[in-house]
Amino acid sequence: MESPTVTPEGTTFPPELERLGVVAGAKIDIRDLDAMGRRHNFHVFLYFEEDLARDSTLREDLQEYDDVPDLERPFVNLNAFLRYAAEQDPLFTRRLDELPLVIEVVAYGELGTEEGKLIPYVKGLMPFLDELTLEDVQTAS
Repeated sequence: MESPTVTPEGTTFPPELERLGVVAGAKIDIRDLDAMGRRHNFHVFLYFEEDLARDSTLREDLQEYDDVPDLERPFVNLNAFLRYAAEQDPLFTRRLDELPLVIEVVAYGELGTEEGKLIPYVKGLMPFLDELTLEDVQTAS
């Protein structure tokens, strides 16, 4: 049974996250979002599909995609994403200096665990490939 204290997912964020700039619509570098999540004890879930990110809740998505392996879902835990990306490309972290991944913050909520603990989370939308731009740092000769 779900605890009545579970925060439903929405665009209202706790004041401590608002002070950090973690609010709906904010665009935050993936590395900064990861650091904030670790420092302030919240999970981040990255969504690859805008409609799913905006029109469903993490709880619904976890239930719907329960049978799908984590890395094949249209959303993923930020830590799993970073770990997978680094395994696939050892230079991934360095590449983020050249081409930062900026995540759009979509929603905040809390999930209740079977042990009765609350897990705060932030949903973020990954940029589409056509939105990624690499500034040309070389000068034309």
